[in-house]
Amino acid sequence: MNNESDVSFACLDSIHLARNEMTARLVRWADQNSGSLNPEGLRAMQDLVREDFSVLPGRMDVIELPPGSPAGSCGILRIVNRPEAPIQVLLNGHLDTVFGPDSPFQKCTVLDAERIKGPGITDMKGGLVVMLAALQAFEACPWRERIGWEVLISPDEELGSPHSTPFLQEAARRHHLGMVFESSLPDGQLVRARMGVGAYRFEVRGRAAHVGRDFDAGRNAIDGLSEILLKASDLNRSGEGVIVNVGRIEGGGPINVVPDRAVADLNVRVWRREQMADLEELLRACGSAVGGREGFEVEFSGGFSRGPKEVSPEIEALFGALCNCGRSIGLEFGWRDTGGGSDGNILAMEGLPNVDSLGVRGEFIHSDQEYVLVDSLAERASLSSLFLMRLARGELELPASILERSIERTGEAVP
Repeated sequence: MNNESDVSFACLDSIHLARNEMTARLVRWADQNSGSLNPEGLRAMQDLVREDFSVLPGRMDVIELPPGSPAGSCGILRIVNRPEAPIQVLLNGHLDTVFGPDSPFQKCTVLDAERIKGPGITDMKGGLVVMLAALQAFEACPWRERIGWEVLISPDEELGSPHSTPFLQEAARRHHLGMVFESSLPDGQLVRARMGVGAYRFEVRGRAAHVGRDFDAGRNAIDGLSEILLKASDLNRSGEGVIVNVGRIEGGGPINVVPDRAVADLNVRVWRREQMADLEELLRACGSAVGGREGFEVEFSGGFSRGPKEVSPEIEALFGALCNCGRSIGLEFGWRDTGGGSDGNILAMEGLPNVDSLGVRGEFIHSDQEYVLVDSLAERASLSSLFLMRLARGELELPASILERSIERTGEAVP
């Protein structure tokens, strides 16, 4: 083992020595409710994260989100360090969880020596703990000056990042590569490709009538909507790798009245960019037959909040470099595609090569059984820190298209 490797592993030792500290931090953070629609909880969570991340060098601020954000006055936490360095890396995470203040799942429970159950403990408060520990170890290494980094931690990822997206898009243009600290898959594998995610709505208006006296004069909006949704569901059997899920339906009133309004909300997913426009046109066509009939109107609305994260040669190379780092510390893992979206989709659509799911291992995210494997805190922090150290030393075999990527060195976010 050469001297540089000795130094790297000495820096990583500090991560393992801090195992208890990391675990306590994670429990403290997970015990603080930060549901996406709980602005007070999000601000309290951000205060906890700001306090703990303040040990890092760099300039820390909070980017204010536009009016109307469900996060209220809780903006995007940003830390910028060495924006003049030759290599710029973006580290991304989020504060919010799917558990609101009225959820019965509010506090952590130790299941056994290896597992702790808690709200958002894996998705993704564990990832934030990993990010902090990785940066602390990296900043202790002698090669740190070659890498500048920016941390962006948003408050609305679980909603699809509706207000954070423009800031993520601009940040993507300031960096050579990204690291996203969502949780790994339950078996420890990383995420490869992610599906793009969209939401659409069909609103059908018909004509009300008394069922007994004037049934034929009515135009049943629920019947019309049902016809549309059957056609939309058939798209799942098209063989094109799309998902169309009818997630919510409402309509009707007294059962002796022909209903004149019905609404359905759909969640849709695709693997490839070109499928986004194609699927939208197919969905629109599902409503055209009903909308063209006398007495009916069909309003179709919606769009994609996240495009798909497709695998590029650059992303393949980043994953290969991570695997090599993993083997150096006794980790073996693969990767596979998933239908779930993340901010990694937004960054990839903006052209930033990024590796995803660098956070903790665990299972049952978004449920009251969500748990983290405690050993994965140090394990995953060591992986990311070693990746940064080897990147700084020029030891990673990466294509020139990554490190020679043209970036904007403004250091500022969208106003």
